[in-house]
Amino acid sequence: MALTPVVFSDDDEPARVTVPAPGGPVDAESYTVYRPDQGVPVDAPDTAVTLTWSDVSSGDARRRVPLVPAWLVSAHTRRATLRALADNVGYFAAFHALRGPKYAIKTALYAPRGAARIVGRMLWWASAEEGNWSLRQHAAISNDAYTWQSLNRTRSKESKPRWMLVGAAALAACGGGSALAVSDAVPPIGWYAALTGAVLLAARVGRPADKPITDRVSTSPRFTRLTADQVRAALVSLRLPGLTEGSQVEFVHPGIHRDGPGWLARVNLPAGMEAVRVLDRRGNLSSALRLPVDQVWPGAGPDHAGQLDLWVGYQPASKMGTPRWALVASNAQTSVFKEEEFGSDERQRPVKTSLFARSFLIGGQPGSGKSYAARALALMAALDPTVEFKIAEFKGTGDFIDFEPLCSTYVVGVDEDAIRQGGAILAWALGEAERRGKRILAAKQAGHAPEGKVTPELARKRGSGLHPIVIVIDEAHELFAADRDAADAAERLIKRARALNMVVILATQIPDKTSLPPNITRCVTNRWCLSVAGQVENDMILGTGAYKRGITGTVYRPVVDAGWGVMTGGPTPTAVRSQYPTPDQAAAILARALLLRGGNRQATTEQAPARDLLADLVDVAAGNGQHWTAAAPALVERWPEAYPGLTPDALSEIARSLGVASVDVKVGGKVLKGYRRTDIGKILAARTGPDGR
Repeated sequence: MALTPVVFSDDDEPARVTVPAPGGPVDAESYTVYRPDQGVPVDAPDTAVTLTWSDVSSGDARRRVPLVPAWLVSAHTRRATLRALADNVGYFAAFHALRGPKYAIKTALYAPRGAARIVGRMLWWASAEEGNWSLRQHAAISNDAYTWQSLNRTRSKESKPRWMLVGAAALAACGGGSALAVSDAVPPIGWYAALTGAVLLAARVGRPADKPITDRVSTSPRFTRLTADQVRAALVSLRLPGLTEGSQVEFVHPGIHRDGPGWLARVNLPAGMEAVRVLDRRGNLSSALRLPVDQVWPGAGPDHAGQLDLWVGYQPASKMGTPRWALVASNAQTSVFKEEEFGSDERQRPVKTSLFARSFLIGGQPGSGKSYAARALALMAALDPTVEFKIAEFKGTGDFIDFEPLCSTYVVGVDEDAIRQGGAILAWALGEAERRGKRILAAKQAGHAPEGKVTPELARKRGSGLHPIVIVIDEAHELFAADRDAADAAERLIKRARALNMVVILATQIPDKTSLPPNITRCVTNRWCLSVAGQVENDMILGTGAYKRGITGTVYRPVVDAGWGVMTGGPTPTAVRSQYPTPDQAAAILARALLLRGGNRQATTEQAPARDLLADLVDVAAGNGQHWTAAAPALVERWPEAYPGLTPDALSEIARSLGVASVDVKVGGKVLKGYRRTDIGKILAARTGPDGR
């Protein structure tokens, strides 16, 4: 039905507005008339509600309490909780067992004194002297014989039944004990247990008040559990606008409960307050709870922006053990298309990611564990037998040298040759991206790549040329600062590689606009910020505003918290500690990775690092330059091992990444796209410098 325009008349009679009642028939009674000066109703009109049995019986499944506690559902949290409990019980048992002889000596000294105290207190009670003795003494001092005699008669009257009770109890104990001993109704262990209990009781009574029998396990206050009062007081102490009283903090069922190796409190903050305001004050929150920063982990709740999840560990994260990595299993195998475990969060839960369609930036100050974080991702990729590695590490210490058998290119060092080879990897990758784009286009036209992306089937197909390629550049700031063309190539590659089954992993120290161009940070899908010193460095890695939103790596300490960082790019930002396998475990993973590849070393596929593309372009050029269509086959013909399968488009892409302009060039009477010889000469001259060096 078409709605008629709303027209208001000039007289007192209001115009009629055609608005049918929701769900009702369209008739004259369905229309409602409003005066323009009256407005429209804000609340919805009351309507009849019809309930069915399914409406009543089904309920809201999302609000139902889980049948099994959350920490029992996950094998990781279950093991972590039991491990923490076993650790506490084991430590307490070992602590007191070691001091057992000391406790035995104390017990032997205090037990006789305690036995005398028990007997004395019993006799004192039986004689009914409590209270009466002091009054009689006062009467004796004041020579009040009448009062003294009256008090003594009262005491005697009260003491008789007490003495009878004590005597009966003594006779019963002796007689019952003798009868049990004669009849052998109680085994010897029962008598020993009774004697031990009696001695311990006597020792407890006989010890001095300031000298306990057992020693304290801890000499400082120890956090045992999180309480509602602690949470409310800590949140109020943050002095956030709108949160002034603890009663404004509402606990969500099931309240404070165990969650892995710690306690979880889920609360609703006052209306209008976002949980991110608390995340930004994590340091203040840890101060309020009087706990280390890496023991307090606030996070956003699952229901709405004003819900806070406050998780407090049994101990600081820096003192927790690393959970067992699933990839150390003898039959572990991975796929770049599936999510695999590479680290764990503060609750000891595994953190997973896929590699396909992703790129990674790992940043932090020296000693924060960047190389081992990158190794965790590389080890995860190594167990996919279709992965080809290209690794360049510019620390010069060979942190990835054990990956060399899996690499088609491995570069180590910080000299000019290493820098040049690192740039050659990125230049080759741009050309490979061009080739893969054409292969995927052909596959899409054939119906094998419906979304224009590499599929697992295409990646595994022999001869497809679309297998996964993982490019790892450690200490990337060394390469980008020395070779601006390499930085530009990395930026262009990261933008294009997602759908081409090419994964880029960059690890760098505290970045700036020179060592890590901002465009690279913007294009990377996963950013992993380890220990950094301040807000500027944090936001250079995680993006502008991350620090103010509480997403920060400034809480981690270099060396002490090596491997810990915060990662974005997943469903939510999360704290991650990279897996840190032992040398033997890493060697076993890499040996199994080589075995999955048939025991063969990876063949080299990129251009030979010894070749200089610009110099070779000069060699194959005519007098003024050359066409791309002529230069590419000429390079392949003269140096087939350095330029395998090089196409004109790929050559143009690589050359442009090195600063060579693609222009119209007339060669042999034809004007086609190519390069000018003079342009390359200028680049070579700028590279060597005015003195020819």
